[in-house]
Amino acid sequence: MPLLEALFSLFPNSSKNNVRSWLKEGRISVAGIVVKKNNIFVQEGETITLGSKPTFVESLFPILYSDNDLVFINKPTGLLSVSTAFETKETAFSYLKRKYHPKQVYVVHRLDQDTSGVMLFALSEKAFVKLKKKFADHDITRKYTAIVEGKFDKKGSWQSYLKEDSNYFVRSTKDASNGELAITHFESKGSNKTYSWLELTLETGKKNQIRVHCQDAGFPVVGDKKYGATTNPLKRLCLHAHHLELEHPITGKPLRIRAPIPSEFHRLVKPREYIP
Repeated sequence: MPLLEALFSLFPNSSKNNVRSWLKEGRISVAGIVVKKNNIFVQEGETITLGSKPTFVESLFPILYSDNDLVFINKPTGLLSVSTAFETKETAFSYLKRKYHPKQVYVVHRLDQDTSGVMLFALSEKAFVKLKKKFADHDITRKYTAIVEGKFDKKGSWQSYLKEDSNYFVRSTKDASNGELAITHFESKGSNKTYSWLELTLETGKKNQIRVHCQDAGFPVVGDKKYGATTNPLKRLCLHAHHLELEHPITGKPLRIRAPIPSEFHRLVKPREYIP
């Protein structure tokens, strides 16, 4: 049955415009997976769930999950994670500090300014200490989606040592004494003559790691002029942190937080199977 038809049947008292807005906002899940397109079919026995209306921080970005100890956000591209020498006010961190004041907000990890997707902050010191250890021990699953230049149909791993120079440019080196180990696992999910859709899983999380490894392989991330890209059709870096999975630092509850993949990525590449 088409998804829209199933939704109209399940929610007969809601207008068609409302139902379509639920999809656009990422509130509809089928078999536990968020879907935002209406042109899919649901099978008999699959569970369809309507999630709560998303909460936004200053109308800029949504909160994906929060409790007394932590908060996950979907950071938009172009927004800094934390302050730098060039920007000290308008960052994801500063917005959250205003929202949760007087509660303390702790920075657990970072995303590049032009990378979008799921990002985690702690709201208690106890959670912060335990989360930092989880990241240091790589006891957390981080998955990214990248659209890269060129036709790429492989699965495997990239490994190098990364070193940042005085101009904030990160390069790979084979010298273990002159860089930090970086390991990225990759899998092509689809490609055409111009672009490829990659899912990347970080074993380590170093600055610009995915961007450097894609450039090293000869398939730079679309829109990444700094690291070798020659095209920018979407006017953004096509890199998105779509999945963060870990055990809750206080309760031990398993958490699997997903930031829906930007719909415009589908304009460049059609993956072999629909990826929301």
